[in-house]
Amino acid sequence: MEDIIVEEWPEMESPTMVLGLTGWMDGGHVSTGTVGYLRERLAARPFAEIDPMDFYMFHFPVSSIPISVYTQDGKTVVAPVNPMEFAAVFRPHTKIEHGVIEELIYPTNDFWCAEESSLVLFSGEEPHIRWGSYCDCIFSIADEMGVRDIYFVGSVASPIPHTREPRITASVADESLKESMEGLEVGFGEYEGPASITTCLAYHSTALELSMRTLVAEVPHYPFLDMPTYPPSILKVTSMLNDLLGLGLDLSDLEASAATAREKLNRLMEENESFRDLVEKLEEAYEYQETSADEQLLRRLIDSIDLEGDAGQTED
Repeated sequence: MEDIIVEEWPEMESPTMVLGLTGWMDGGHVSTGTVGYLRERLAARPFAEIDPMDFYMFHFPVSSIPISVYTQDGKTVVAPVNPMEFAAVFRPHTKIEHGVIEELIYPTNDFWCAEESSLVLFSGEEPHIRWGSYCDCIFSIADEMGVRDIYFVGSVASPIPHTREPRITASVADESLKESMEGLEVGFGEYEGPASITTCLAYHSTALELSMRTLVAEVPHYPFLDMPTYPPSILKVTSMLNDLLGLGLDLSDLEASAATAREKLNRLMEENESFRDLVEKLEEAYEYQETSADEQLLRRLIDSIDLEGDAGQTED
């Protein structure tokens, strides 16, 4: 396809494909973080990419000043947002030094191969437009490489505290694929609402006789914390892929990162009473919740706590 740039086709026999995407289902960097970890540990090499030029809106037209709605001191505040700051979110990043354009960075959508593990890895940015063509690019690579099984790994904010093990919810477009996941610690939840590009991929994969499974891990949502990466959930989905695909990876480094993240959050919990109250309520909810994702419950629990100021920040 004209939207695909191939450096050199690797020689692999019926590899499995694992997808990671920024955007809708990458909270805690679980989606891109998992694929990035596998890419590094398996010494994968890039072999193809999707040309980004026709899949993103680099200029978002603003007909009126956008607004931001938030609460402050118990009151709802409606404030204007600078149109240039709003539009800047959609634009490529550039670097100019002494009047010379040094670089222009577009969204990246790269395919990597790990020959010894018979694995094709894809890491990209969910497209704004032309979803059908974007899906066709991924399906074309799968067809050329002889891929029959595809896994997407992602995350969703849920009423889970960091003191409990993240759960994984699976979804498939073909009912028969659920049988292949028997014995795994996964749930099959209910959802109705805005869809992601991964749902689009899974839905259309059946027509191509591809087996696509979506594995979505929980991540805690602490509104007062800057927690861009959540290693425990990355560890959870990586461990499942490690077993499913027989990768044989030693995950002790990832286990150490997960333990460090939890220790930092435990210290914050000891220092902040409001945070501790929220965690305790989340622990109670975790015990009786049969399914992982429950946005309404999450909102109710957060609203029930008097959150005063920032509890702090946590990093990898």
